[in-house]
Amino acid sequence: MLRLAFITFLIVSMSACKSPGNKRLNVLLVGNSSIYYNNMPTMLEYIAHENGQDLKTKLIAYGGYTLQDHLNDGTIEKTLDSLSWDFVILNEQSTLGEHFMVDGLRRVKESNSFYGTVRKFVSKINKSGAETVVLSLYPRKNSPKSDGETLDYSYMKIAKELDIGLSPVSYTWRDILKVRSNWQIYREDNLHPTPLGSFITATTLYSTLTNSKSMFLEGEITGPLIEEFDGTIHLDSIVSSIKVDKSKSQIINELAYQNVKNLSESGGYFRLAKPVQIFTKDSTNLNL
Repeated sequence: MLRLAFITFLIVSMSACKSPGNKRLNVLLVGNSSIYYNNMPTMLEYIAHENGQDLKTKLIAYGGYTLQDHLNDGTIEKTLDSLSWDFVILNEQSTLGEHFMVDGLRRVKESNSFYGTVRKFVSKINKSGAETVVLSLYPRKNSPKSDGETLDYSYMKIAKELDIGLSPVSYTWRDILKVRSNWQIYREDNLHPTPLGSFITATTLYSTLTNSKSMFLEGEITGPLIEEFDGTIHLDSIVSSIKVDKSKSQIINELAYQNVKNLSESGGYFRLAKPVQIFTKDSTNLNL
């Protein structure tokens, strides 16, 4: 899987940077609005192309969808059989597919249902010959610290259990906000990414999939319009996703690659303690 010894990591990284003619990577992304906003997959393709890597994506994502929703609608099996995929990236809904409320606010708690859904996905993906990568999603803006810790712990726990890859997107988002707190990477809803936030996600995914650091980028990324409400893709309407600033790209590239490198040096997974969560009595699980 994506776990590599550090020496191997360096060899692969050097090879990826020096081999613009390496084989195409076919990447299937399964998730929801957090990965289709701003057409993040097009950003990933652009970053790869600029670094000499042929990478093509297919997006299966709808507004509000959980991974279990994707299993229920039955399209995953057909899509897995449609092409020889190299990677399948799994993006869960922002509260691990749960509708858990505390004092009227959406919160995050560990979810056995989430773990079970990922196990089902990985069983199907393994049969296709592709590698699974779980996207470690960032928490909602201004949410309690324990929510982010629970997300990180849950993604890391299931990735380690199943020996699958993990893309440390949440870690890169957090590091960016430490060094550039004035950057707007959340939209006003405190949940969805701005174009810059999506570019951070795409850059982290690139480093995860190629074990390499992107070169500094500058220019405009364009791609098909994706409806923010439901994820409908309009192939006949090409719009601007983001104008990449070289100075920002440099910071993002460095932090994204460093997190991927740190993860590799740790054997593919960080050792995280289970977060302690204390909820008030006014808490409700709205799952049916």
